[in-house]
Amino acid sequence: MFIYLFLFITDECRLNITLATNTEGWNTTVNDQLVVELAKNPQVKVYGLVASSTQEQRDQAKRSNIELVHAKKMIGFSEKDLLAYPPDSLEIDILIIHSYGYDLGRQAQVIKETKKCKWVHVVHTISVELENFMEKVSASHTGQEISEHDVQLQLCQEADIVIAIGPKVAEYYRSALFFCGKDVIDLTPEIVHDLIDVRPMRDDGEVFRVLINATYHAKYFKVKGCDIAAKAITLLQDMSYYLIFIVLPTENTEELKTRLKEDIKLSQFTVQHFSKSTETWKRLLCQVDLVILPSRTEGFGTTSLCCMSADLPVVISGNSGLGMALKKLPSGGKHVLDSEDPQDWAEKIKEVREKGARNRSFEAKQLKKEYMEKFSWKEQCDKLVEKMISMFPSKQGMQSNKMWSDLFSKITHHMVVISFACLV
Repeated sequence: MFIYLFLFITDECRLNITLATNTEGWNTTVNDQLVVELAKNPQVKVYGLVASSTQEQRDQAKRSNIELVHAKKMIGFSEKDLLAYPPDSLEIDILIIHSYGYDLGRQAQVIKETKKCKWVHVVHTISVELENFMEKVSASHTGQEISEHDVQLQLCQEADIVIAIGPKVAEYYRSALFFCGKDVIDLTPEIVHDLIDVRPMRDDGEVFRVLINATYHAKYFKVKGCDIAAKAITLLQDMSYYLIFIVLPTENTEELKTRLKEDIKLSQFTVQHFSKSTETWKRLLCQVDLVILPSRTEGFGTTSLCCMSADLPVVISGNSGLGMALKKLPSGGKHVLDSEDPQDWAEKIKEVREKGARNRSFEAKQLKKEYMEKFSWKEQCDKLVEKMISMFPSKQGMQSNKMWSDLFSKITHHMVVISFACLV
């Protein structure tokens, strides 16, 4: 009886959190860290709402104590639209939804209305900055009457809590939403622990391989600074430097190659598809000597953070969330470059190479150590849970983890005493 009572209390007092995203978004580093860390907290029960899922995602959710649920099946609806319709049986106290452009984020309006829940809106980018460097697309062509930027701001205003990924995005939205008093929480991603120590120390080779993330290159070629990287390597006038551009498996590598060959010799770069699994990361990180993030603007830069986790040397754009985070660390500033000039990037790349493999490794390990001490995902998520629970007075009776532990200990003690008495 005592055991059943304990289970009943915990189920009643747990906060039911549902995180909604598309299949692609479920695989992102930030989302993976967020749902896994939230699921570790005994005060909450975490569900993942998706329109469809892979076996790998279902296995991952099971390992992380997350219950994956699928949206209702409705004829004629796209997967992104289906996310607005969770199953009737799903109880939601808090809805967390990642917002990317027009496609994701807006579904929260429907879910909040039908489920009477609180809405936590997660933003990753500053659309108005991205638009400065993106290829122009007319509003009539996209079928949208308002800009992506305005959509994001309006969604943020309607949400109960706004989470911004990293200090750059947080600073912008705090300023943009200051007029309405909206609370914006900065969640800065932490080191990817699965990638720690996967890259052994090695001596310098004849070729110095530099990695750059070029995903979404069709629209974001200049945003990502792909042209800056290519021109920088050309300016070095040294064929031993080599660029590796990684793109998503769904992206057209030939399109990117065509654009790059205007700035760099075909013999000095490659474009390869990359799926973000731990095993794929391990193989890639052991091939390269340096990762660069020359983005003209970047919300954060999680690919570079993954590389940092494996002690790979980095050079990061100052106009990125990761760059801003690194500047807060004792040695972080020397890994940040505030420039869009390819000549500056060429000189920095050469400077890093000339340090030698052992010095590069030492500096990379020092940077990782400082970052781990500064940014703890557990501490940030625990504070987030406290914030969310504060919106539900009925859920606060069991808010303290210590109370849970004490109660369970007392029940267990009484059960042992009773069992012993019966035996006697």
